[in-house]
Amino acid sequence: MTEDASGWRSVRPELVGRARELGMVEAALAGGCRMILIDGEPGVGKTRLLEHLVERARAAGRTVLNGGATEFESLVPFGMYVEVFTRLSDDDAGRDRPGELAEAALRTLLSAGQTDRGRLDRYHTYRGIRSLLAHSSAGRGAVLVLDDLHWADAASLELTEFLLRRPPPGGFLLAVACRSSMIPPVLGDAVAGQDPPVMRLSLGPLDEDAAALLMPSDVDPRRRRLVYQVSGGNPLFVRALLAAGDDPLEELAEGRPGASLALEQPLPAVLRRELDRLTPTGRLAAKAAAVAGELASIVVIAHVAELDPAVAAAAVDELCAQGLGTLAGTRFAFRHPLVRATAYDECGPGWRLAAHARIADHLRRTGGPPALLAHHTERCAEPGDERAARTLGDAGIAYLESAPATAVRLLGEALRVLPGRDDLVPYRAHLLTGLARGTGVMGSLTESRRILHEVIDLPPEVAAAAVAFSSVVSRLLGRLDEARALLSAQIRRTGQVGRVRTQLLVELAAVAVLRSDPADARRHALEAIGHLSGENDPALGSAAHAILALACLQDGDIAAARSHSRRAGWLMDGAPDAALARHMELVAPLSWSETCLQRPADAERHLARGIDLATMSGRSYAMPYLLIARARHLARAGRLAEAIDVAEHAAVASDYIGSSETLAMARCVMLLPVLWRHGVRPAVALADRLAAAGPGSAWWQAVVHVSVARVRLAADGRPDADHLPPLPPMLSRDTEVERLAVRSIRAGSDGDAGTALAWSATAVAAATGGPAYQLGVAYDARARALCRRDDLAGAAVAARTAAERFGESGAVVERGLAHQLLADIHGRMGDVASCRAVIGLAKSAYRESGADWLAGQLTRVERRLAARAPRHAARAGPGVLTARERQVAELVGQGLTNREVAERLQVSQKTVETHVASIFSKLDVRSRVALARRLASRGDIPIDG
Repeated sequence: MTEDASGWRSVRPELVGRARELGMVEAALAGGCRMILIDGEPGVGKTRLLEHLVERARAAGRTVLNGGATEFESLVPFGMYVEVFTRLSDDDAGRDRPGELAEAALRTLLSAGQTDRGRLDRYHTYRGIRSLLAHSSAGRGAVLVLDDLHWADAASLELTEFLLRRPPPGGFLLAVACRSSMIPPVLGDAVAGQDPPVMRLSLGPLDEDAAALLMPSDVDPRRRRLVYQVSGGNPLFVRALLAAGDDPLEELAEGRPGASLALEQPLPAVLRRELDRLTPTGRLAAKAAAVAGELASIVVIAHVAELDPAVAAAAVDELCAQGLGTLAGTRFAFRHPLVRATAYDECGPGWRLAAHARIADHLRRTGGPPALLAHHTERCAEPGDERAARTLGDAGIAYLESAPATAVRLLGEALRVLPGRDDLVPYRAHLLTGLARGTGVMGSLTESRRILHEVIDLPPEVAAAAVAFSSVVSRLLGRLDEARALLSAQIRRTGQVGRVRTQLLVELAAVAVLRSDPADARRHALEAIGHLSGENDPALGSAAHAILALACLQDGDIAAARSHSRRAGWLMDGAPDAALARHMELVAPLSWSETCLQRPADAERHLARGIDLATMSGRSYAMPYLLIARARHLARAGRLAEAIDVAEHAAVASDYIGSSETLAMARCVMLLPVLWRHGVRPAVALADRLAAAGPGSAWWQAVVHVSVARVRLAADGRPDADHLPPLPPMLSRDTEVERLAVRSIRAGSDGDAGTALAWSATAVAAATGGPAYQLGVAYDARARALCRRDDLAGAAVAARTAAERFGESGAVVERGLAHQLLADIHGRMGDVASCRAVIGLAKSAYRESGADWLAGQLTRVERRLAARAPRHAARAGPGVLTARERQVAELVGQGLTNREVAERLQVSQKTVETHVASIFSKLDVRSRVALARRLASRGDIPIDG
């Protein structure tokens, strides 16, 4: 306890009545816990318990970094972490490496998103801070302490979530305190999931005996009971009420018997009485410090309060002597946020506005951090103030990558105060484009499009960037004709050959791919690549080659697709993260082509990087494309549970940004994994939703048509054309094989074996020379068509080829389906041993991929085959020929060659060769002459009827 000149006594908050909580803190520091959450009402002792944790962590030799947030700086990006590294810098300055690292972190966070190489995105910021935390701990384990997290800005909360999910190595512990009613969602989710391991300490009020320990020993029992009754056992309120007179205490007790003290009622009055004890100069300094916040050095307080520096220093001494706060390095800090809030509220509105203006002026003159300059400028900017508008606008543009929510707010304020002069039209267009981009990043595509249309009609030199981003938005909304028209018109208007024109051409190529117009896509992409040859822009180059690779696949030019896909991957691998983040949505076509061209490792690597970058840079509009490509990649690899989960994530992300186009695409890539894993009913329900709300792009309409047809075939066996989404008028060759295969299978289901054979032959011809997956699809259809014609030997060869091609392409489930078909063929041929062996291969594929519904179907097939096996065993044996084999044997016996037999029976020569081999084996002959002799004795060659 201390006593000042006025006789007012202050008591340092003690940790009383918290034995259980102290033990839990020790357990958290001992290990096994990644986060400790301390929550409770204001003044209940959260900060004091954090202070104890800091003391114990330092005593254990761990590196401690601590900071806090206040409601006044809740709009300053990374404000809480600026506090963290300011304290570390002050504590360690001039001593060792942590001080230097803290200075580096401060420069990163206060730079308004700018680096020497350009704008810094969230991905770089978060990873950089994580590395700094790891280095500062020096192998001792870092404890990051964050007080009043409920006041934290959005960027600080995102960084906190990043560190929680990807903690620095070496025993990292995050200790946070916040109000129980204002727990941020990131903490709530962590507590609910207990992943990572979380310890929660919810502080309640003290009991009467514990509260008495906070009061001076000479307080009489009656007054002690009154203080406890009014405070409700809240430690901060106990301390504040010690200065209250007996009469006010009795009035409060009578008005609220036994109730907790409401924050908004008597406590501010008690805290104001603390300010009332100050001299006029001291009170002025308190108000200046409250407005200045973390900038509250004596120099700044003097400038804001308009005091002589010596007078300001004396006033700060008075504040410290009265127990209102302390000097932390050169900065004055209030003892509690509630004290600062009271001092801030004491400022009149006019004085407060002028004080913020004086701080902004001080920051401009001294070259202060742009983040804090924008914060104080925002508090005092008036319409027509060009300097303020440029301060807010430049900060908003800089924050687009690192803190888009802040960027949107600052850009809106900048546009509000920017004068309406004609010479400022280009700058206004620049701000509007940034606002549209930030709005799109935050998930409101329709509003983003509305803002962009304010800019599109402006002069070309200011409208090009808006048109490029408008195309991205239009693609997400399925407005491809609108995107194409805007881009084409803008290219004609600009007449430029620089980066702007190149970006417009890449966008135009992307739109052409979605419209199933590979010729247009190739033309625009090649022109873009030609403009890039003299520039050093690997990210834009990667995007151009990725779109070109996809266009080549659509055109059936596999060799060119491979070349451009590899070039795109090479450029992407060499592009810096910050540059690549501007083209995140175009990572999806690269990975799509890599999956098609049997380079799954490359696709996986590029998708992982793209999703990570899109997450950290906040580009929510790019996320659906990336997740859709990843879901398709996972489905192809036979990771069905993951594929469904990622596709559902893509659907949620699409819904969040209001993109019906990517929502339909997400449902499409989910269709077959849902069928294979969960069965017909949920797959058909999903197909019905796609039929009602399909994609607008021609390319995806064709993809949806094929996927829905495969689901309908599994459900109905004979899907009517009316049940399938219509095919668009423009079709590209990359979906041709699957479309032909579906037509063949549908014809076979309708009993038209001849048509089925014709379509399957066309599919095989179209697939020849293409990717292995398409060959697998074509031969699978061929095998099913041959089964319809009872050409089981030929069907077996085709099914075996399909399984091999699917295996080569990494398509696990399709390989299993081909083996299941082959097993059925062997069963019909009476080859029980081969049937069982191939069923085992199908089982293995379904088990590996998690295709639970297919596995269940296979079990039923296996039972049917087992039931048929005895009959085949009784009838089948050496010398038993199928009807088709008897036809082949008779023609061979007549002296026809295999080619001539194939022409006579209208089957492939390979099929005849397979039949001949089977005939020789069954009749135990070694030559055509021996076969002719056996056929001469017609009675001893049984036929499997």
